[in-house]
Amino acid sequence: MNAVIGLCHFCEAHGPRPLFCTFTTDDENHTKESSKQAVKCTGCTSLGPETILVSKDDDGTFFCSRESVLNADVTAFLRQAAIRSITCEVSWSKEGGVVYFSDTQGHVLSLNFQIKDTRARGLKRWFSVVVLMKDKMLLHNITPVLSEHMQKIAKELQELAEIVFDNEQKVCTQRALRLRTGRNDFGQSRSLKQLTGDEDVFIRLHSHFSWMLKAGGLTYSETLHTSHDMLKKLNPETTKNSIFSANACNVPSDDECIPLRFLENMLSKSVFQILLYCTLTRINIIVRSDCDQADNIVKAINRLTPMNLNSPNVTVCSDNEQLTPTDNICIVEGAENNYSCIWTGVLPSKCPTLMTRIENAINNSKFNDTVLHQHVKSLLLEWLGIVKAVKSAIDASGPTSDAVVNLKKVFGVTPQDDVLVKSWVRAFCT
Repeated sequence: MNAVIGLCHFCEAHGPRPLFCTFTTDDENHTKESSKQAVKCTGCTSLGPETILVSKDDDGTFFCSRESVLNADVTAFLRQAAIRSITCEVSWSKEGGVVYFSDTQGHVLSLNFQIKDTRARGLKRWFSVVVLMKDKMLLHNITPVLSEHMQKIAKELQELAEIVFDNEQKVCTQRALRLRTGRNDFGQSRSLKQLTGDEDVFIRLHSHFSWMLKAGGLTYSETLHTSHDMLKKLNPETTKNSIFSANACNVPSDDECIPLRFLENMLSKSVFQILLYCTLTRINIIVRSDCDQADNIVKAINRLTPMNLNSPNVTVCSDNEQLTPTDNICIVEGAENNYSCIWTGVLPSKCPTLMTRIENAINNSKFNDTVLHQHVKSLLLEWLGIVKAVKSAIDASGPTSDAVVNLKKVFGVTPQDDVLVKSWVRAFCT
């Protein structure tokens, strides 16, 4: 489990501070470099700057315990967690840990507790165990497991400290002495080793924290499914003729078809806009064979479809064939950079979103031809996925249901996109 577990305390001279921390690493330098400890105080010292406790798991993971973390950002996060865990985040039930979240720094599970100390103000010292993690959901799910073990650690330390406290009270009752003299000047806070009477207390904590890090990773695990895996499991038919088809993202090289910008310049912007609209809305386009580069024009226009079909809507016909343009048939003819479209339809005042995005990409000078074609392909596949999702929602709840309306809002499908969605449903979702 990728986390940091720390022991914090309240020092009467320096306030809430981290005292000891354990984390996992695969970098052996973290097991060798000295800790950076700015405060020279007995109570704020645990292992010392030169001492590092290291355990190695079977898979090569190091469990490293030190006075401080080498990373400056994590150190700051740990200090903030020490302050909040001891002074702010208190569980009213006094059982279990408290979870609080921060999207900027990270998320924390903390448990604060008191340890008896004859030399402390109120004869008790505040300590806390904190678990720092970036994964909010993982921390939330393993909180019961970690919280239970954190309580066991607190109880173990309290029991050790109580034995030392009782022995010191037998020698001199501090409560009576303070009431009689009114003095409470005992210098620096004592270390955890002195409070518990256990020279190996930090070795114990290293063992506990290492177990928590390992148990946290083993108790809760996630399996990441790609969209393809999930769709294939739920409905295998939806992955056929889709963005998950083999070679769906392949883009023909410029050797196979002319670049889109060259096609726009050759046909003129107005003709290109009509052809782009007709291609995206599945209006049949017929290029007369007497046109210069008729085959190249067809190949270039066909690359504006999300997938290859057995019956493309862009074809070449002989110049002898009699054709009548209609709303569903657009005829391209001309030669030598003087091309025209014969089509009874008209471009709408607001074109489909996909068409606008493709035009913006063509006008973006930062895209070279290769990047432009790949970007256009990604836009086509994106909208193919949107159309298939809308089609599934329509099949499940009807075309005018709230579910379909809300889904279109999420995907950004506007009224001017309806003609594209309907044509693509007929062409690609059957």
